[in-house]
Amino acid sequence: MNFLPGPAQTTAICLSAALPLLLLCYARIAAIRGAGRRFRLGCLSVVVLFVIACIAIPGPRLLDDVVSGLFLLATAMMLCYVLFSLLAWGFTLTLLTALVRAGSPLTLEQWAAAYMQGGDLGTFAHNRLKLLIGSGMVMIADGKLAPTAKGLAVAHLVKFVRFSTGLG
Repeated sequence: MNFLPGPAQTTAICLSAALPLLLLCYARIAAIRGAGRRFRLGCLSVVVLFVIACIAIPGPRLLDDVVSGLFLLATAMMLCYVLFSLLAWGFTLTLLTALVRAGSPLTLEQWAAAYMQGGDLGTFAHNRLKLLIGSGMVMIADGKLAPTAKGLAVAHLVKFVRFSTGLG
């Protein structure tokens, strides 16, 4: 029994690792506007490269190798999508769904209350702050807020990823 990946699986694994790098490259192209468009183009590119590799690789093409390679590639695309969408849209979309659920135009205070399911902007800010304090990214000293070393590292990482992917 052979446990080594076949040629199509190996290609899919390599393309899976290349997808985030490809997204970073696409982020530098000004003509590609929008995070969603950039992500779809990256996925389409790796699928096209996979098809080309399956045609170009010499030797027999086993159906199970190609299908499992497609599944590996699809899994990588889903994982990248989750991470990419959290960076690009996570909190913003949650706020948007709260506004849509309301069904009518809202003031800032009403929007915060809809998001918090009752509460005001102070409650909203306190809720967000509790998450940062609870995760160890922010500390309170002498009544003032300050980022911890972990918070600084996370903020720099997010800033780098957003900059490198063209999200901010």
